[in-house]
Amino acid sequence: SSGINAEWPLRPGFAVMLQRSSGSVSSIREQLDKFISESVSSDVHVMMCELIESFTLVLPLCNPDIQRDFLIPRLATIGVSNSAITNKTKRRDITERLILAYKAILCCYISTDTIEHYIVPGLQALLTDAQEVVPDKQPTVDLMLREVLSKTSMASKDQRPSNAFGSKMSGFFKKK
Repeated sequence: SSGINAEWPLRPGFAVMLQRSSGSVSSIREQLDKFISESVSSDVHVMMCELIESFTLVLPLCNPDIQRDFLIPRLATIGVSNSAITNKTKRRDITERLILAYKAILCCYISTDTIEHYIVPGLQALLTDAQEVVPDKQPTVDLMLREVLSKTSMASKDQRPSNAFGSKMSGFFKKK
């Protein structure tokens, strides 16, 4: 279900907090911990779905440091751990939301380092999940992964280790 879930009324506030934050990643972590502890929902799956949706909404709009140091690593961790979910419906819910999140990530400026350490492993895990629980989305994830891998290999051939997309690549990604 997309939109604001009645069981998760704090989502808009969390999204605004991430979007407008000029604070450090550690202060965001503290706020997230508080946000989760004050949650009225006891369903971890619902909370995870809402967090992914919130991250997806704010990714293109928030501070690049928060993207790089907080949001993208969290999404990668969620993606890698999603395969352990035994309930296929819950796993599909997370997978579908992660696909949207990665589409949002790929519209942002991202360093090669972040791509290699978080986006590639996250997309690889997402590809496995898509093949198993949403096979109709598998080609989309496969294409995203191939594009990211080709661009990072082009960056290394170009000897530009800090930027996957140099001026030749229409400014899709930028340096840290």
